[in-house]
Amino acid sequence: MAETTTIQIKKQTRDQLRAIGAMGDDYNSVIEKLIIEHNRNELVEYGERIVKEHKDKFVNVNEL
Repeated sequence: MAETTTIQIKKQTRDQLRAIGAMGDDYNSVIEKLIIEHNRNELVEYGERIVKEHKDKFVNVNEL
């Protein structure tokens, strides 16, 4: 079994984690889902930034 730790969180945060999780999820799986979602958001923001910074290098599909 994987090594586990104890983290201190506020009761309000715990309750919010419960609300995010699905039936049968433990806190670890809820936090993993949040990390995945965070990483997706970071990737989208990176892509948007690249398009904005290099807009002149992209070709409109309708112009092909």
